[in-house]
Amino acid sequence: MRRLVSTLAAAVVAGVIVIAQDGPQLQTPGTPAKWPTGQGAAAVFEGLRTTPLERLAIDTTGLADALPEYWATDPVTGAQYRRDEVLVRFREGASPALRARALAAVRGREVPRVLPGNWELLTVEAGVDAREAAAVLAADQAVEEVALNYRVTAFQKRPNDEYYRLQWNFELIDLPRAWEINSGATSDVVVAVIDSGLNVASGTFVFTTGFGLLAFPFARVPDLVEEGRILAPYDFVYRDETPLDLDGHGTHVAGTIGQLTNNNLGLAGVAYNVRLMPLRVLSGWDTALTPGRSAGTNSMVSEAIRYAADHGAHVINLSLGGPGDAPVLREAIRYAVDRGAFVAIAAGNAGDKGNPVQYPAAYAADIPGAMTVGAVDRDGKRAPYSGYHAYVEICAPGGTVRDETDYERGITQVGYNQALTLPRLTAPEMRLLLLLGFRPRFDRFEPVPFQGTSMATPHVAGVAALLYSQGINDPRAIEEAIKRFARPIDATTEECGAGLVDPRRALRGLGLTR
Repeated sequence: MRRLVSTLAAAVVAGVIVIAQDGPQLQTPGTPAKWPTGQGAAAVFEGLRTTPLERLAIDTTGLADALPEYWATDPVTGAQYRRDEVLVRFREGASPALRARALAAVRGREVPRVLPGNWELLTVEAGVDAREAAAVLAADQAVEEVALNYRVTAFQKRPNDEYYRLQWNFELIDLPRAWEINSGATSDVVVAVIDSGLNVASGTFVFTTGFGLLAFPFARVPDLVEEGRILAPYDFVYRDETPLDLDGHGTHVAGTIGQLTNNNLGLAGVAYNVRLMPLRVLSGWDTALTPGRSAGTNSMVSEAIRYAADHGAHVINLSLGGPGDAPVLREAIRYAVDRGAFVAIAAGNAGDKGNPVQYPAAYAADIPGAMTVGAVDRDGKRAPYSGYHAYVEICAPGGTVRDETDYERGITQVGYNQALTLPRLTAPEMRLLLLLGFRPRFDRFEPVPFQGTSMATPHVAGVAALLYSQGINDPRAIEEAIKRFARPIDATTEECGAGLVDPRRALRGLGLTR
């Protein structure tokens, strides 16, 4: 943190960060050309510019208290949970008197939301830790099941797209030959991306923080969002229909699944003809700077999964998770599969950090129609960070990067200009940047190389969409095809399950056996 402070201070003095009415412009000599460029770029960017922002004054009074700590850490699993919330389900027939007694025992202040499946999200009073409250409730005869509201985090025929040359990952899984059988699925297939969101419009996002009023420009994602392509978008953080991505993770994941392809522009996507359903549950700059604004909880994700299933999603991508048990997610995934939605789940990125069990990844092995996805590097070997357990069922390219310009090893997909968003900073670092006058903006796009099982999972979601468009509408049959026709690689079953996803073999195999 001290190094960051001194670096930023020196940068400001040196004039590297220039604060202007049109927003911050970071001078980064030697970086790759911004995306998109070349023929057709002007048309893509038409209408993306927003009204210039006035420099905002910052009131630093009470800065230390601007972001109270809303998360606690489970000492056993290391998982973070909301210290003021508990998920509880009462036994059928429990009387109002018994329910009231149970709530009183933990000083339950209110039930802000009843979730599908008769789960209730209970808020406890200040000074009562949710972990202690859960233990008390678990012993109550009126309670059937109780869980902490754990945090989940955001655990890429050859097309002519300008930057397809960076997408070694598609070559690794033989995707061009799969496209000879199925050209990017069809528009009647809907893929839900439950993540940090996706910009489906352009404008300026204004919100109130401990710093006062802040405004960030955002823009519709070029070469990914177009008229008629987005179905039932929703933001479970703000409870509205504009799931702005103020991080970039969700945009990257959605690009791997459905980036528009073979149009001489940008990059390619696995199932580039599908419709997308972006559902925001993960945090960005806004929730890191807004006291009390929750994001990335099991309750939100469970709602989003059920919402996706109820609004016509055929495939659901979950590039998220955490080490806390999440029965509410297990039931939501079962609900989605029972309604015909295939669910792809990231295995987690702690394989080289103790390899803890991750949820909801751990549930997929027991739910036919849901699959947990591990990651391999460019050489087809398990990526060191990729979680390995008996519940890992398949692997896909996840990449390994040395820095933010490592296009040779990362999974490259559409993302924000990283210098203008700095998405991997902590909340204190973000506050410092704001004090220095920096304002992130979410209307500048370029190819971005990421790594992670989050990047591997949308490959499998995209292949599931290809299979669905072939008429295989049972998620259990989709899982069986992906497993049966996976390519054997030098990895154990705990590392990569059936092997490396192979879309051509799966598509051709089903065609021969139907």
